[in-house]
Amino acid sequence: MNNGQGLGFEALILLSLYLLSHILIGYFAFRSGGTWVAKDYFLGGKTTGAVVLFFAMLATKFSGNTFFGLPGRSYRIGLMAVSLIPFTLAISLAFLTYAPRLYVLSKKYDYLTPADYYADRFQSHTLRLCVSVFFILAVIPYLLIQTAAMGHAFVGFSGGQYSFSTGVVYIGTVMLAYVLLSGWRGVVWAEVLQGSLLLGAIVAAAVFVVSHQGGLAAVVDRALAVAPDKVAVPSSLTELTRSYFLAILAFGLGGAMYPQIVQSVYAARSERALRRGLVLMLPNYFLILLCVVLIGMVGIVQLDPLGTIEADQVLAQLMGRHAGHAYWLTIFVFLGAAAAVMSTAAGVLLSLSSMLTHDIYRHHLRPQASENEIAAVGRVCTVLILVSVTALSLQPLTTLWQLTIIKFEFLMQLYLPLILGLYWPRFSSRAALAGLLAGVLTVAGLMLGGVSHIWVCDPGLCGFAVNAAVAVGLTLLRPAETAEQRHTQARFFALFSANPDKA
Repeated sequence: MNNGQGLGFEALILLSLYLLSHILIGYFAFRSGGTWVAKDYFLGGKTTGAVVLFFAMLATKFSGNTFFGLPGRSYRIGLMAVSLIPFTLAISLAFLTYAPRLYVLSKKYDYLTPADYYADRFQSHTLRLCVSVFFILAVIPYLLIQTAAMGHAFVGFSGGQYSFSTGVVYIGTVMLAYVLLSGWRGVVWAEVLQGSLLLGAIVAAAVFVVSHQGGLAAVVDRALAVAPDKVAVPSSLTELTRSYFLAILAFGLGGAMYPQIVQSVYAARSERALRRGLVLMLPNYFLILLCVVLIGMVGIVQLDPLGTIEADQVLAQLMGRHAGHAYWLTIFVFLGAAAAVMSTAAGVLLSLSSMLTHDIYRHHLRPQASENEIAAVGRVCTVLILVSVTALSLQPLTTLWQLTIIKFEFLMQLYLPLILGLYWPRFSSRAALAGLLAGVLTVAGLMLGGVSHIWVCDPGLCGFAVNAAVAVGLTLLRPAETAEQRHTQARFFALFSANPDKA
C-alpha cells in the first residue's frame, strides 16, 4: 500500500486486471458468433433490452469527462456549475422529441447508422455523405476527451508518478484489443459493469471529499472566504443568458445527437425497452451532475490554484491526496474513471467505424461489399481511428470542457434536418442539405475567425439560426416536389398514422 500522495504500482496492476476483464468479455462476445456481420457487430442484432440499454446509455453518456472535464469546469466557474444539471436534462428532452418516431422507422427499414435515416428520408446520397462526414468530424473531439481523460487520471491519481502520455497510450492499447474483438454485443455487456462502477465511484468520491471538509455548509463557507467570485451569481443578465440559458439549448440539441445515442435507438429490442431505458436515466443525470458540482467546489477550497488545463485533474488530485488513508476508495474511484473512459470510447469507436464503413466505404466506394467485408473494414477503421486519436491526445491543447463545447456546437446542426424531416412532410431534401451546409460553415467560419460569440449567441447557436433560416425559408419558398411529398407521405408519415401509439 502506498502511504504517500497518489496511488502506487498496485493500482496499475488492479487496473490492468480490470481492463483484462474487458478483453475477456470481448472474447466471449466474439465466440458467441455474429460479430463478423455488420448489423451484429455495430448494433448487436438490434436485440438490446431495457436494463442493458440503460447501462449502455449511462456508460456512454457519462464519460471520462464526468470525472475530469466537468469537475474541472465546476472548479473554474464555481457554484454556477449547478447549471450542468439542466444542461444534461435538456439532452433527455431533445432525445424524446425524435426517439419514438425514429425507432419506428429504424425497425421498419433496418437502419444501421445515423446517416441511414437522412439518406432514406431525403432520398439523397449527397446528404448521406455530408451527414457522415459532419458526424465523424464532430465526434473526433469526443474521443479525444476520453483518451486525454485517462492521461489526466494517471497524472492526478498517481501524484505525478506516471506521465500523461503513459495513460493515453495505455488506455488506447487496451481499448483497441477490446473493441476489435467485441463489437456492440461485447461493448454493452461490459457497459453493465462499467455503468455500475462509474455511478458508484462518482457518488462515493463526492460523499468522501465533502464529508472530509466537514459537510456541504463548511465547503460553501470556505469557498466564500477563499474565492468569493466563484460563489457569486453572474455579473450581468447578458452573461447569464449567454453562459447558461442559451448554453442549455446547445447542450440539449447537441448532446442528443451523439451518433452512439442515435444508434441506441436502432439497437433497442422494442420501443418499450427504449422508453424504460430513458426513464431509468433521468434520476441518474441529476445525481451524477450534483456530485460533479460538489467535487469542483471542494477543489476550490482544498487545492492550490490550478491552471486552465490542470483543472481537469481536480478529482484525481483530491483523491490522490487521500491515497494514504483512503487507499482502496481512491483505487475504486480510479477504476470508475477508467470505466467511464472505456465505455464511452468503445461506443464512439463503434459509431465512427460504422459510419466510415457503411456510409462511405459501402455506399460510395464499394457498393458490392458483403456484410462480412463491411465488418472487417470496420475493424481496420477502428485501428486507424484509435491510433490517430491517441497520437493527437499526447499533447493536450485545450481543456476537456472546450472540446465538449466544440463537439456540441457542430452536432446541434444535425438535429434540425432530423426533427424537421420527422414532423414536416413538405420539408425538402434541397432545404435539408442547404440548411445543414450553411449551419456547419457558419460555425466553422466563426471558430476559425476567433469569434467567440455574436451578442449572446455562441458559434453553435449562430450556425443553428442560419441553418433554420435557410432550411425553413427554402422550404416555404420552394417546397418539396409533388412526387417527393407523395413518397414521403407514403413511406414515412403513413407509417406514423398507422401506428399512432408508436409516433
